[in-house]
Amino acid sequence: MRPRAGRRGSLHAALYGRAALVLLVVILSVGVIAFFTAQARVDKVYDDQLIIGANVLRALMSDELRERGATPGVEELQVDDSALLSPEDRRAFDDYAEWRMFRVWRGDRISIRSDTGPTPLPPPSADGFSDVRAANGDRWRLYTLRVRPYDISVQVGERTDIRSVLIRDIAVGTAVPLLLLVPLVAGLLWLSLRDGLGALRLLMTEIGRRSVRDLSPLSLEPWPRDLHPLVRGINRLFARIERAVQHERSFLDSAAHQLRTPLAAVKLQTQLIAGESDPGEREALMQRLAESVDRAATMTDSLLTLARLEARTRAVDGPRSDLRTETVAAIAELAPLAARREVELSFEGPDAAPNGDPVLLRLIAANLIENAVNHAPAGSEVEVHLSHGPQGLRLWVADHGPGIPPAERKKVLQRFYRGAGGRREGSGLGLSIVAEAVRLLHGKLVLDDRPDGAAGLCVIVDLPGGRIS
Repeated sequence: MRPRAGRRGSLHAALYGRAALVLLVVILSVGVIAFFTAQARVDKVYDDQLIIGANVLRALMSDELRERGATPGVEELQVDDSALLSPEDRRAFDDYAEWRMFRVWRGDRISIRSDTGPTPLPPPSADGFSDVRAANGDRWRLYTLRVRPYDISVQVGERTDIRSVLIRDIAVGTAVPLLLLVPLVAGLLWLSLRDGLGALRLLMTEIGRRSVRDLSPLSLEPWPRDLHPLVRGINRLFARIERAVQHERSFLDSAAHQLRTPLAAVKLQTQLIAGESDPGEREALMQRLAESVDRAATMTDSLLTLARLEARTRAVDGPRSDLRTETVAAIAELAPLAARREVELSFEGPDAAPNGDPVLLRLIAANLIENAVNHAPAGSEVEVHLSHGPQGLRLWVADHGPGIPPAERKKVLQRFYRGAGGRREGSGLGLSIVAEAVRLLHGKLVLDDRPDGAAGLCVIVDLPGGRIS
C-alpha cells in the first residue's frame, strides 16, 4: 500500500484520531442501544401495569355486581352512579394523577369515568391496547378489557409523556457515566499510544545516530515483535546500500586504474614530442598522441555511459523507436571504422514496430557491432540479423574473430574484463553496457558460437514487444 501524496501528519495523532473515533462510535452505539432497550422495557412495564389496573378494576366491580345482584340487560348503570364501586374504591380511583385515567362502559355508554383522559370514544370490540391523541395534543395509551357476562368494558390509560420522562432519566443516567469516562479513556488512550510508539521513536533515533559508513544490520532483540518486519526491511535496505557502495567503490577503483594507462601514455607522448626535433619523428609521435587521446576519450565516454545506465532503475518513458532504425543508424556510424579495419558489414531484417527507448536500443546495436568489428580479422564480414524471437524481437551479431571460450562468456559481461585473447586497446566495457541496457529493457543477452560452425562469436539479444511487419 502506497502512502497518499501530501500526507505529512503525525502518526501518533493519526492513530489517536482513529482510536478516538472508534471510541466515540462505541459510546454512541451503547447510548442508542441503551435508549431503545430502556424504551422497550419501560413500555412493557407500563403496559403490564395497565393490564393489572384493568383487571383490578374489573375485580372490584365484580364484587359490587354480586352484592347488588346485577344481571345482564338491566339498565342499572348511570353516568353519575357509583353503584359498581364502594365509596373507598371510588376515592382511590379519583386520587389518580392527571396522567392516568379510567372509564367503565356498559355497552356504548359510559357508567363511571375519571376526570382525566382524551375525548371518550366507543370502546373497541376486542381486548387490547390503543393509542389516542387528546384535543390538547396529549398522547394516551389505553387498555380495554371487556367483561362479557355484564356487557361491560373497562378502559385504563395513561399519558405517554410520563414514559418519555422515565426513559429520558434512564438514558441520562446511562449516558452521564459514559461521558464522564470519555476524558479518562481519552487520556489513557493517548498515554498508551505514546508508550506504544516509543519503541518506534527509539528505532528512528537509533537509525538517525548511524553514520554513512555504519551500515551494519540492526539487532532484532531490543525491539518488539511487531517491529521485527520493519527492522528486517531496514537491514535489507542497509545491505543493498552496502552492496551499491561496494559496487561504486569497485567501479571507481577500476575506472581510475583503467584511465591511468591512457593518461600516462598521453603524458609520455607529450614529453617525447617536446624533446623531438626531427619533423618526421615528431609527426609520428603526434599521431600516436592522438590515438592515445582517442582511447582515453573512448574510455571516459564508456565509463560515463555505464554509470548512467547503472543509475537507472527502468527505461525512460518517452518517444519510442524500433530496433531496426537504431541498428541501421549504428551501422552507418561505424562504417568508417569497419572500412579502416577492412571489415564488411551486412544487415538483414524487415521493418519493426516501435518497441523501446531509442537511446538503449542504439547502445545495444552500436556496442555489439563495434565490438564485432574490433575483433574481426581484415577481409572478414560482420553479420547483423534482425528477426522475430521468442520474446518479440531478436538481434544477433556474428563475426569471424577469435571468439570467447564458454568458460569466459559470463566474465566478459563484467566491467573491464577483456579475456585472454582480447584486444588490449579496447575499454572492456562494451558488453557490460549492452548487458545493462538489455536488463533495463527486460530482455535477454546470450553469447554463443556462430550458427554455421565457423570460428567467431555470435551475440544474441532478445527484446520484448515489437512485432515484425
